[in-house]
Amino acid sequence: MEDLKFEMLISFIRGEIGEFHLEIKKDTLIEDELGVTGDDGIELICNYSKQFNVDITDFKFDKYFYPEPGIFNALKKTISPIRINDLYNGMINGKLL
Repeated sequence: MEDLKFEMLISFIRGEIGEFHLEIKKDTLIEDELGVTGDDGIELICNYSKQFNVDITDFKFDKYFYPEPGIFNALKKTISPIRINDLYNGMINGKLL
């Protein structure tokens, strides 16, 4: 059952980001390796929440995703890594932190 959930997640991620050739594993970094950032990161997590019925009420988008590029955010802050495994655990627990 766990493998099926993981495969469903990978299939969802591939469809959301339009990447069908890159190997995606549990430790794949969403921002750094898949290139999902800014508004795309917000959209991905919101769609993930709807697709898999995961509560994202307490999820801090700016902790895990850089803002959209622009002159007002020239000074980059450090973000925390978010991995595919974090999304998988959110599916299992029903909540993404």
